[in-house]
Amino acid sequence: MFVGTTEAASLLSISAQRVRVLLKEGRIQGARKINGRIWGIPLYKGKPRVSSRKRGPKPNWSPHRHCGKNTIHFNRPNIEKNRKLKKVDPQAKCEYVLSAQRGSKILSKGHEVEINGPCRIVYRPEKPHSCGATVWIETLATATVFNFDGTVKRVDSRWIWEEEEMWKINKKNIEELI
Repeated sequence: MFVGTTEAASLLSISAQRVRVLLKEGRIQGARKINGRIWGIPLYKGKPRVSSRKRGPKPNWSPHRHCGKNTIHFNRPNIEKNRKLKKVDPQAKCEYVLSAQRGSKILSKGHEVEINGPCRIVYRPEKPHSCGATVWIETLATATVFNFDGTVKRVDSRWIWEEEEMWKINKKNIEELI
């Protein structure tokens, strides 16, 4: 699987500019420019392989593996708050109860989620999520988050999108070679 500079930066927990510097120095193994402008960086065990330098400090890339999956979290305090609020004032505006996240970044909040593809519901009380949740939904598919005020937000999986783009680019290159 190949990724671009932004995704490689995310996997290594460094900036995209630093990845470009490493590419210019030739330190990311197997990286190639595709069509003269897009970098294709191969992954080894889920991360780009960066060769070390002879001088200077050793690199301290992030030891944990980042994942491109989206997680849907249930906000239990807001569910309880909305329940109590509706008893007092049925016309009151409810707070969001679902949030779509990638890592610790909240991508969207709402009241209804439509997942366009496979997903799995995870219940892990002995090993909770990094935010403390014991129940959440994981998906690599695109999710659409709806809110009571009518707003709709689409949460794409960047991994799937980049794979599709890389496949289109590689398919063009293969067709040119034939």
